[in-house]
Amino acid sequence: MAERATDRVTRMLGIVSYLEANGATPFGELAAQFGVSVDQIRKDVLTLWVSGLPGYMPDDLIDFDPDLFDEDVARLREGHGVSQVRFSAREAVALIGALQSLIASGVAPAAAHSAMEKLRDALGVEGIETSHPAQIPGEVLGPLRQAILERHAVQLDYVDAKDNRTSRTVEPHRIVSIGGVAYLECWCRRAEGYRTLRIDRMRAVEMLDDDVATAPSDAVGFDLQTRFEATVVLAPGARWAIEDLPGVTLEAAGDDVVARFGVADAAFVAGRLLSVAPYVRSVEPQDLREALAVQA
Repeated sequence: MAERATDRVTRMLGIVSYLEANGATPFGELAAQFGVSVDQIRKDVLTLWVSGLPGYMPDDLIDFDPDLFDEDVARLREGHGVSQVRFSAREAVALIGALQSLIASGVAPAAAHSAMEKLRDALGVEGIETSHPAQIPGEVLGPLRQAILERHAVQLDYVDAKDNRTSRTVEPHRIVSIGGVAYLECWCRRAEGYRTLRIDRMRAVEMLDDDVATAPSDAVGFDLQTRFEATVVLAPGARWAIEDLPGVTLEAAGDDVVARFGVADAAFVAGRLLSVAPYVRSVEPQDLREALAVQA
């Protein structure tokens, strides 16, 4: 399988960082460090040698010791700081918005707050805020987290998209965030199957004494039986959001791309499509459109 460009770029930046920290290093050691062949390391170094800062004049390029290179040793003479991540103001604001959305969903790790503050400090401005979902009340999120930690079932009231309220007993496995919305992956005893429930639609959550009896989804998996076939037309630049879905077929249709695939979890697919919503032309069938409306 051909190597993805992103994987190679990541490795080459890692090589620069490694050489900055460790000095002259034999190709064999670099190959072992990055899990590739010596020949691939040689190709990576040669590519880095003609890379650098915009302008690409001799003084702008990454430079290695040519004598050591002939001995299969890489020694960085000038890295131009390419191993350091730099964000434009626009990129930093986008990251702040994404972090705020993750924090608001209630599933962000503690490090997310620190990362957001560092980005704000780097921009030198205060009060950057983006719209995001209302934060989940502690009386809902607290019992869920405790139940997951202690592996206990929970009793909860759930309000669906049609405003119907039901009482459920579920075995919680983990909390995830999709498109800035927090979900609980769980086994629903009422439905006798795996479910992904929106946490902001839960009411009156109570941890029970009952132990969790089912394995989490990453051990036995959600039911991947296809519920319906979907056809989505979208702009070519948005195909990345769905091209890795199981069984997807893609074909050109004028200036657009037509994707056809089976849907096992409509909420998951809807989250993918909402991430590229401005570039989606049409969605079939109605079941998938309804899932989009629920999450929008």
